[in-house]
Amino acid sequence: MATFVETDDVKIVVDPGSALGPRFHLSPHEREYIALAQSRRLIIEAAREADLLTISHYHFDHYVPSFEDWTWTWSSPELAEDLYRGKIILAKDTNSNINASQRKRGYMFQKLNEKVAREIKIADGKRFNFGQTTLEFSKPVLHGSPNTELGYLLMLAVKTPQCSFIHASDVQGPIIDETLQLILDKKPDAVIVGGPPIYLAGYKIDEGSLLAAKNNLMKLVRQVSLNVVDHHLLRSLDYKKYLSPVYEEAEKRGHLLLTASEMIGLEPQLLEARRRELHQREPIGKDWYIKLKKGKLKEALNPSC
Repeated sequence: MATFVETDDVKIVVDPGSALGPRFHLSPHEREYIALAQSRRLIIEAAREADLLTISHYHFDHYVPSFEDWTWTWSSPELAEDLYRGKIILAKDTNSNINASQRKRGYMFQKLNEKVAREIKIADGKRFNFGQTTLEFSKPVLHGSPNTELGYLLMLAVKTPQCSFIHASDVQGPIIDETLQLILDKKPDAVIVGGPPIYLAGYKIDEGSLLAAKNNLMKLVRQVSLNVVDHHLLRSLDYKKYLSPVYEEAEKRGHLLLTASEMIGLEPQLLEARRRELHQREPIGKDWYIKLKKGKLKEALNPSC
């Protein structure tokens, strides 16, 4: 969900993180690590251009932690410092509307980076002005379903005299009607929204929540001209089938529904969803993973890291 936003007044990197996760009881494939290392490089390069960074919540795929880990987060103290040094950071409050794991991560983030960053400000429900550009953060909204244990996050609206844009990271559709209404009330010209994790259907998410997410996506594309849906949804090869009625609704209105890759002219690779296939087609030896964990493949996978 990392997104570079530029207006006439300010350059922003929203949610400057990326990470891998468990799937099929298999370790991520080498191709996934190549993509992860490249994403880290691109995020850091974008951040060097940016005036400020924003962090919607403290899951490791939305910011870079300040510890060394080459297995899941492709992070180190050096990479984190490169990302945050000299930046204004507008971030989720660590003391309210937050679960225990994110409170701990947020506390460590602030403690380790308060002297590195130019300034770290709490963003919950606040508005910041940069020339004619306004950054308006939502109140904390739930991370997906009403019964989620994953905590809360902030949505961000970026407004200029010409247009407006909303970034809604892990709202998962959104599933919750109130979250959808918060988006629509801003009358955005464009949205980037995290879709639902349909690969967890019947396990960690119920069919009612997936139906609510689909219905709300249909309401979204009726009113918004440019809709980018990505993140959890693209962990499934069946994402287009799930979105079929949403595509139809967008087309009827003359609106666009895209993935993040398609927005920049690329085809989605769906590497996590294809992990089993990748391991079968291109097996990876145990020694490779031992070297990876020890950080010995940093240069080989991405020389600039």
